Amino acid sequence: MNKKIILSSFASLLFLSQAANAEIKIGQGSLTFNAGVNSQYISRGVDQNKDSASPFVGADFSHPVGNFNFYLGAWTTTQDNVTGAGGQERDYYLGITKSIGIVTLDVGYISYNYPGGTVSDTKQYAEYYGKITLAPEKQPYTFGAAYYFDDTGGVKNGSVKLDRNYYEANATYDFGAVQSQIIYGVLDNDTKTTTVSLSKELAGVGFTLSYINAQKDHATVSNLDKDRDYVTLSAKKIF
Repeated sequence: MNKKIILSSFASLLFLSQAANAEIKIGQGSLTFNAGVNSQYISRGVDQNKDSASPFVGADFSHPVGNFNFYLGAWTTTQDNVTGAGGQERDYYLGITKSIGIVTLDVGYISYNYPGGTVSDTKQYAEYYGKITLAPEKQPYTFGAAYYFDDTGGVKNGSVKLDRNYYEANATYDFGAVQSQIIYGVLDNDTKTTTVSLSKELAGVGFTLSYINAQKDHATVSNLDKDRDYVTLSAKKIF
């Protein structure tokens, strides 16, 4: 990977961190922006940018609706995993959240877009998702689970269908000095991924160091050519 690009991106974020947070109030709602860089862009165990750094930017809007919270957002990054897409990925998402005691529910829809992609099923696809998080009061830990369902019904490779469902279990623990997270996810007949992360905010920028173990969930049709281990560093600033 190009270390000069990574260092330059991190330096730019540190410069931007000197700017005050610019959350924009719109009625009872709020609009925020974010920017950052990943030393590698790993999605569900698969490298999306050929071991290169991936800068990203995004925007999020949220607004209370009755007893729920509505949100929508957009996010874009560099990628080199979809032929003809011009090195870009654009994601759009929306959903609602609801907290009931220590439980938070999240239901939504996300669309993944690769402008110029040459194959119809990779040029655009989307997922419906549901998430649940348990955060006991005055405790430093949380537990959660998530389920994503591909709106195309997955991809068929010979007699095998893959990528239709993604299941995830996760947990966090706040050590005070750093925050930790562990995630285990399974993408149907494709990948099984374990991620262990440590996060820390410095100078207004959130840094996350992650170890990712990705294994093939099917011997012949997985998007992984072999089991892989990654160590990644990401930085993100919310404006």
